[in-house]
Amino acid sequence: MASPSNASEPESPEEEEIIPTGFDPLLFWDQYRQIIVVVAAVLVVAIVGAIFYQYKQSTFIAAAGSALAEAASEDDFRGVIAKYPNSVAAGDASLLLAGRLRDDRKFDDALQVLQDFLDKYPTHPLAAAGDLSYAETLEAEGKIDDAIAKFQEVAAKYPDSYSAPLALLEQANILRYQGKTEDARRVYENFVAQFPDSSFAQQAMTEMKLMRKSAGASSSPAPAPGSSLEGLSLPSVPSASPH
Repeated sequence: MASPSNASEPESPEEEEIIPTGFDPLLFWDQYRQIIVVVAAVLVVAIVGAIFYQYKQSTFIAAAGSALAEAASEDDFRGVIAKYPNSVAAGDASLLLAGRLRDDRKFDDALQVLQDFLDKYPTHPLAAAGDLSYAETLEAEGKIDDAIAKFQEVAAKYPDSYSAPLALLEQANILRYQGKTEDARRVYENFVAQFPDSSFAQQAMTEMKLMRKSAGASSSPAPAPGSSLEGLSLPSVPSASPH
């Protein structure tokens, strides 16, 4: 008997249809062309915008710096502040303006400029200097108690800043000039303990030594009557007449 037809026999592996696998860039492009174009356009706009912004910022900063370098009068400093707001140069101009006003004894105006600076530029690199300048202006105006309180605030607010040791030292000096020896001594001691490596530490220690020396001299007992002291003229005692 003839063998059945092999038409129903499976095809050999060589005859099976091969389906391609893996990433097909052409197919991906056809499917997501519009999305890719939109995303690419957005990225280009963002990059160009960032570059333009950086350019404008650089130009703005350079112009502000040039204006500050040329400023010499109160009006010049105010012009920098008004024309280049929120810039570092505007903050610098505020500090320079306040110093000029303080030198001219326009204390209220100087304090207002410094308060505006502290309100507008809390993260300015010289923010600590602004607070310190505020305390110094109060001292120059004669508001000593307010100045001492402000120096204390500066020392506590900026413990790691260059302003902290200056604030403590100035506070101690004011107390010493007021005759508040014990208060001044405590502040000097705190200064040396907190800032032993400060360039002003030697000055603080010298002041403490002078205060101790002065206190020791003032507590010495008064000389007995008739004792011989340098610079003191004693009356001569007449000699007894011979008999």
